This record gives sequence, C-alpha cells and structure tokens, in this order.
Amino acid sequence: MNTNNLVLEPYEYWYCKQQISELISAYHSVNDKQVITTLQALIKGKTEDLFGRDPLLENYWEQFLDTGLTREKFEKLFEELKAFVLPMDVPSAKQIAKCFRKVKKMQSPELSMLDFRELSYLGWNDSGTNRKYLIRKIDGRFTGAYGSFSSDVQKGHCAICNQISTVAFFLATTKSAGDGTYTKKGNYICTDSNQCNRQMAQLETLERFWHTITN
Repeated sequence: MNTNNLVLEPYEYWYCKQQISELISAYHSVNDKQVITTLQALIKGKTEDLFGRDPLLENYWEQFLDTGLTREKFEKLFEELKAFVLPMDVPSAKQIAKCFRKVKKMQSPELSMLDFRELSYLGWNDSGTNRKYLIRKIDGRFTGAYGSFSSDVQKGHCAICNQISTVAFFLATTKSAGDGTYTKKGNYICTDSNQCNRQMAQLETLERFWHTITN
C-alpha cells in the first residue's frame, strides 16, 4: 500500500474498531430495526472523519452496514484495515538504551514479536527487577520512563488507556526541576502494555499520565 494511504494513527484504528464492534453486538442482540438504523447512523457519524480520509477506507462501510455481518468477518475486515495505519516508529537497541541511560541491567523487549501498527507507545515488564519500562516518541525523539511495578494484580481502571482492565501500581521517581529533590509518582496501569494499546481509543489520558510521571 502506498504510504499516502497510511491515514490512521494506531489509537484511531482502535477507536474505529471499538465503535464498529458495538454495531456488530447490536446486530446479534437487538431485533428492533429502527434501533439498529439509529445506531448505524450514530456510529457512522462518530467515525466518518476517520473513514473519510481515504475513499478505499470509506468503502468498508458498505460491509459494516450489513446486519448479517459475523464477528469472524468483522475481525478479518479490521485485519485488512491495518493497511491504513501509520505504525509507531520502531526504536533501535541504541535508542532504547539511550532512553534509560541510568539503568545498568535492563531486560529488552522482543521487538520482532510486535505489530507496531497496534502501538501508540511501547511498554514491557522486567519480572526480574519488578519494573515496567515505557517508551514514546515525542517531537521526533524517543523518550522513556520506568518505575517499579507491583506484583499485586487486580481489576481496575488503567490511567493510560482509560479502560477497566487487569492493572497493577506503577511508581516512578522523578527529579524536581526546581530544588533537585526526588518525588515518587504513579498510578494503576495495565499489566499488559500491548493489551493496553489495543484498548486505547484516545491519547488524552496517556498524555496526562506521562506528564504526571515525568514532571
């Protein structure tokens, strides 16, 4: 596919998938045709700016409006739609190391196992040190954050993806720019960062979390 067709950010892709998933659920649980028609119009309105970015992308709506659309077919369609997603840049081993200069022994992520079209940020757990590492690209540069990650796993609200998920407490130590003192800041976030990315439909909460743990 031509790079001109890469018109969706990963989180926008997941937003579209979440919205169309609601539609498929209604097809299989609601018998009232008027309710279905109203929901189709509502969800199409919510996503039209995204699907309207490319005529090929917009053409998928004909299949989404088919009330006989199965879950299996829905999943296949969205695998196809990944062709329109601009993937997160893949950091090199050197760039990852540069993000965490103060860390001596760090377990690096298996980058070859990841689909960067699904990721708005890169995150992985180091079970040997009970740490979680996070990387984002901001203003053209990779930047990282890390902290202790609790082994006390529970169901709760994730501060990154803003969804109810399997979470644990992440705690980072930040240095105050003013007086040089160190402060611990954190919140509950998904234990599985890849799943967290798949649940993220907007960037606001990720931005807020990142600002909290790095300032």
